[in-house]
Amino acid sequence: MGELSVKPIAESRNKFIKALLQDIQALDQMLHEGLFEKGRQRIGAEQEIFLADGLFQPAGEGPDLLEALPPSFTSEIARYNLEVNLDPFELDGQAFQKTERQLREMLGILEKETSKYPIFPILTGILPTLRHCHLELQHMTPEIRYSILSEAMRRRRGSDFEIHIQGADELIARLDSVMFEACNTSWQLHLQIPPELFAEHYNWAQWIAGPVLAACANSPLLFGRELWHETRIALFQQSVDTRSSNNHLRNKLSRVGFGQNWLTGPASNLFKDNISRFPLLLTGDIKENALETLAKGQAPTLRALRLHNGTVYSWNRPCYGISDTGFPHLRIENRYLPAGPSVPDEIANFAFWVGLMKGMPEQYGTLCDKLPFQMAKDNFYRAARSSLCTVFNWNGQQIPAPNLILEKLLPIAEDGLKAVGVDSLEIDRYLGIIERRALLRQNGALWMIRNFRKLSDSCGKGVAVQELTSAVIERQRSGAPVHEWSDVDCNHCYEVGNGRETVGRAMKTDLFTISQEEPLELVEAIMHWKNIRHLPVEDEEGKLAGLITSTNLKEAEDPENHIAADIMVRDLITASEDMPLAEGAALIKRYGIGSLLIVRNENLVGILTDTDFRRLYGNY
Repeated sequence: MGELSVKPIAESRNKFIKALLQDIQALDQMLHEGLFEKGRQRIGAEQEIFLADGLFQPAGEGPDLLEALPPSFTSEIARYNLEVNLDPFELDGQAFQKTERQLREMLGILEKETSKYPIFPILTGILPTLRHCHLELQHMTPEIRYSILSEAMRRRRGSDFEIHIQGADELIARLDSVMFEACNTSWQLHLQIPPELFAEHYNWAQWIAGPVLAACANSPLLFGRELWHETRIALFQQSVDTRSSNNHLRNKLSRVGFGQNWLTGPASNLFKDNISRFPLLLTGDIKENALETLAKGQAPTLRALRLHNGTVYSWNRPCYGISDTGFPHLRIENRYLPAGPSVPDEIANFAFWVGLMKGMPEQYGTLCDKLPFQMAKDNFYRAARSSLCTVFNWNGQQIPAPNLILEKLLPIAEDGLKAVGVDSLEIDRYLGIIERRALLRQNGALWMIRNFRKLSDSCGKGVAVQELTSAVIERQRSGAPVHEWSDVDCNHCYEVGNGRETVGRAMKTDLFTISQEEPLELVEAIMHWKNIRHLPVEDEEGKLAGLITSTNLKEAEDPENHIAADIMVRDLITASEDMPLAEGAALIKRYGIGSLLIVRNENLVGILTDTDFRRLYGNY
């Protein structure tokens, strides 16, 4: 989504396709003639960031902040996301130190600007306090490229976007734009690869993706649901999926995915496969004829190819670029790692991945001849679901993730970092973080899951995600890697008093409801079984229609011959999620009601009872 000047495909389709084919032909020629940069190798990174307000909810000031930030900062699809592009550095003994230094400098500049609001930058794969309402179109960054891309994907899909993710909890949601993508932030890594070695290194990158992800997972929560350890993998894949479910016999691939086969032949085969499989979503004004530029002895920009490549989101994505030397290069972009949990963790993740890439054992240079691709793909999705709890299929052996990391991968990564000149103290610092995570079984995802469960049991999911977000920000600022993070103190998990808390954060969302046609015998049984005094009633479309209380159930005449609709209260006191908690408490007290129903678009999304308010406010 980084291309600024784009058009809907109908405006310039034929010209763009011609330029795209010229770009591929030029790329083939450059690869055949060996015109790529030689003798140099670089790394680079992109940091995506969430912005949270004083209540740790998404803060939409991203576009305003950009006016005061350096050009390396750019927008993302949501107003509450930003991205900072770090400089590429020569891959030598100082590369990771330079990357860390610049990342800290950029985050320091951002924190200085956000403190004026105040807003908190946070490095996390998915912001725990996100709610479905934060994905409405008013939260989309007001740049034409995002609306064009969203509409193009929806038109290609032919319907709204739907996600269905099953983990410890289950989430089913629907949206009429690609704003589900706004839930994700990542730590994207780039490694320049010599073209003649691209296929074997790309295949190795695919093979190690599963265990690397297992070590680095940090996104287990979405909308207060505990899903995959790295929920971003399923969420991103489904959030921009342009496939229709009408023809399930076709083996069509998602635009976000792991791939289908090992790479054989030159790197251009990856680009050709993407063009063949994934129709155009965007075009642009392409003034360059890549073949003519090449004939003049210059490196073509291949802008058409890069624009299309930017709408195909492989977890290991091939990229073409032109170095500051004027020579073209190829690189692999690692897109599957989440942002966070801390800067030391991110740099350790970077060093671990690059060390593995540079330390690739010789026998893995012919992966495509030895191992089925589906084994690598299966390992990757296993890791996304259960990270350090995963058991991997590794060369025919079943190996738990911590053992695989400690016994096989860390020694390879150490050799790789030594080969590029990183000294032993730095290697110990970076890989020591990965080692401690594996030994202690604590990455960002597992820390978050453990604390979310404790907080949810203590004070409810709405409060839990807020307190969890606050704790993440506090621990990030301490500078400690996640394996050193202490647990959240549940005894002080919620303090009411600033007047700005909302009912949406305190409400219960695990609700029991009943339809209008159900007999009162069933109503009475459910209320008895679940020990509840208030049972909301919904119509056939799932809209809130009424409420049955224990009082009007007792007062019902001839209950055996009546249904819920006959006795339900229709004149309801409801609230929106953003209503201040104190205002909700006042409503409960003013009207003498036992529960406050929280509604969005006529749908019930939560409930707070008078007992909940007494717990929060005492004798309110």
